[in-house]
Amino acid sequence: MAYVVQLESFQEFMIKERSQLSGGVLVGASTLTLVSTQGFAAGDVLYLGAPRKDGCERAVVATVDSETGISLTEPIQLLHSAFDAVTAVLGGTIQVERASDLLNKPPTSDAAWSVITLRDIDPDQISTYYRDPNGGETFWYRYAYTDGGDYLSEYSTPVPGSSFGNYCSLREIREEAGYLNAVNLPDTTVALARMNAQNEINGALKNVYGDKVPFAPVPELVKTLTIQLAAGLLLSITTGGVSQKGKDLTNTVRARLKTLQSGDETITDDDGGSISNGSVGFYPSDDQDRMFYVGQRF
Repeated sequence: MAYVVQLESFQEFMIKERSQLSGGVLVGASTLTLVSTQGFAAGDVLYLGAPRKDGCERAVVATVDSETGISLTEPIQLLHSAFDAVTAVLGGTIQVERASDLLNKPPTSDAAWSVITLRDIDPDQISTYYRDPNGGETFWYRYAYTDGGDYLSEYSTPVPGSSFGNYCSLREIREEAGYLNAVNLPDTTVALARMNAQNEINGALKNVYGDKVPFAPVPELVKTLTIQLAAGLLLSITTGGVSQKGKDLTNTVRARLKTLQSGDETITDDDGGSISNGSVGFYPSDDQDRMFYVGQRF
């Protein structure tokens, strides 16, 4: 079973040096003039343009020619303007590792982890993705940044694989929450809200929809509820719980889940027939704690 691993494209600890272009650069140029080349060296991986935004591209330093000039190993592919950011990183490649699940906990020994791929960073995206064709819920995943030589960053927090696909995209959640252009909000935070929303929806509807949960294919109503609940949770995470929109979204979805549990509303298939095949149950009741919490990590 395939599993898509989500990797942060850039983090502050991987930045080696920053500068700017002192003038515009045309497609095909193999030399750059910077405000300053201090801190840059041959072999450095550079990103021209603002990381995580359209127009950012990868380059490699061939030589540092002067206090303001550098040569590249290959010509650039995109147009860049004066004062565009130039960022050198310690590791321009992401090393993805996998380990077998141990009683729902990641292994603590480095010997239990194996490298499954080295993935180039997607410079114009908030996240870089790798599809593990043999992955799933029986594995844990972690990653680090490397230069292919001596440098290897600290590892990310291990995350468990999943045996089912996600009910909506991160972009749909960002749009609902009003964070579509919030490039400093990492996809991992959005994905955490999505995971908590999916877990809450699955827990609420398991008694009613039985082995249909987790849902595959995903009914349109489940997708809509996931987007709204995840956006509400995301707003709560990012505002410390004070967002009224976040409260309204989560309250609306949870009220809708109760109508689905009671049978007053039902989830239907493409032909309009109910997919319910379980007994009616209520989770959570008004006097029970919720199974999942905002900010909880797994």
